[in-house]
Amino acid sequence: MKNNLHILAAKQAPQFEGAFRVRQPQWRHTRDGNPYVELLLEDMSGRLPAYIWQPAEGLSLPGELSCVHVRGQMRFRRDGVVADLDCVQETERLAEDVVRLIPQGMCPLPWLLTFLETVVERIQTPALKGYVLDVLSNDTIAFPFVACPASLGYHHNYPGGLLKHSIECVQMVERYQEFSAEQKDLGVVAVLFHDIGKILTMSPRMRLTTLGATMDHDKLTLEVLAPHLRRLDAVWPEGAIALRYLMTWRPGKRDPGLPKTPLANAVLAADRISSGIDERLS
Repeated sequence: MKNNLHILAAKQAPQFEGAFRVRQPQWRHTRDGNPYVELLLEDMSGRLPAYIWQPAEGLSLPGELSCVHVRGQMRFRRDGVVADLDCVQETERLAEDVVRLIPQGMCPLPWLLTFLETVVERIQTPALKGYVLDVLSNDTIAFPFVACPASLGYHHNYPGGLLKHSIECVQMVERYQEFSAEQKDLGVVAVLFHDIGKILTMSPRMRLTTLGATMDHDKLTLEVLAPHLRRLDAVWPEGAIALRYLMTWRPGKRDPGLPKTPLANAVLAADRISSGIDERLS
């Protein structure tokens, strides 16, 4: 059962527990000089002020952005809901929580995180779903993926534009009824990450990186995904090969407009249509 912060607050559940991200942890002291811990709990739905009023002796503060499992009570005060925590333990993320635990504050367009979560849930092929979750469990990939622009002057040229463009492409590929469920999953996963090399060429602050000034993002996409593709190779080598092809195929001398599979045309068309529509609207 998902324990999104906005759901818990809406239910006004006095007792709660679940996994969340830690933000801004710090020691404080009461007027009587007693130490306590103040922090924020955050997930894709929002953030919640929280307190540990009687920290155990020798307690170490959880790290910024660490994943913790907490148990406590909701309390309602004039400025909103807060949490008093009885238990805070650092924990590993469960697969079902990978997208939910992307902090809302990391995404300039946070409403898109719900769409991202839905995209992952709809993938029916176990190996591909595991691959996507593997990629998104890497914070150095997931955080810039949801924050970077898709371009600096062409299409989706605003913070969060890369995620918006990627989800638009997924929605276009999902419309095709001509492909099998497995083929459609391959197309969805390919188009979701087809531009992920841009996390190395642009920053969320709309700046070109040093690497971006010298290399095209297309050449970096497979580099970003390399360790995750190798793990997919171990469980489904044919699928890993297909993803590499779908993400990189372009008409050229080797394939003059005729890809090995029509799915590659669907992926390329989705990219071009999403880019073209956004450019016309901007």
